[in-house]
Amino acid sequence: MFFIRNPINQYSELKQALQAHLDWQGARLSFLVLFLLTLLKVKTVNLGELALGFEDIAHSDSKCKRLQRFFLGFEIDYTVIAKLIVTWMKIPQPWVLSIDRMAWEFGSHCFNILSLGVVHEGVAFPVLWWMLNKKGNSNSDERVRFMAQLFEILPDAQIRCLCADREFIGQARIRYLLLSPLLCFRIDCASKNSGVNRNIMPTPGALR
Repeated sequence: MFFIRNPINQYSELKQALQAHLDWQGARLSFLVLFLLTLLKVKTVNLGELALGFEDIAHSDSKCKRLQRFFLGFEIDYTVIAKLIVTWMKIPQPWVLSIDRMAWEFGSHCFNILSLGVVHEGVAFPVLWWMLNKKGNSNSDERVRFMAQLFEILPDAQIRCLCADREFIGQARIRYLLLSPLLCFRIDCASKNSGVNRNIMPTPGALR
C-alpha cells in the first residue's frame, strides 16, 4: 500500500499504485486519481460537492458534467476493482465474509444493492456488489450466483466463515453453502425459529 505524505506526492503516488492494476487510458486514470483524492478531501459522494473540491480552474458546473460523463460513458470492470481492494488491504486469510443488502429510494428510483465484504477489525470492505433490478429481498438463486461469482473472481480465497442475517435464509442457498463451496456460516440469532436445518447454529452477535 502507498503512503501519501504531502500534496505534491499525492497525485503521482496514487497514480503509480493504480497503474499496476488498471490497464486504463492515461486520461481516464488521471481523472480517477483526481476523483479519489477529492473524495477523501470532501468526504461525500455527492457529485455537486465533489465538483467543488477539484483543484483546477474549470467552472464547477463543467467539473460536475465531467464527473457524470465518467460514470455514464465508461464501463468499469469491477472484478478488477475487487482484486485491487484485496491486494491493497492485505487482509490475512482465511477471511470472514459478510453478505448484506441495502436499499435507498431517490424519487421514483430504488437502489437495491446486494453486497459482499471481507471483514477486518470490525469493518467490512466490499469486494462484490450487485444492483438488483427490483425492490425487496434477493432470492436464493441470486444469492447462489452471487457467491459463485466471488469464487470466480478470487478462486484462491480461503474463507473462514460467512456471516449474514435472517434475510438470507433459504433452502436452496443453505444447500449450496453446505455442499459447494464448503464453508462455515453464521446466521443472526433471530433466525432460530425460521425452520432452518438443525445442523446450522444461530450465532448471537453475528456480524452483519
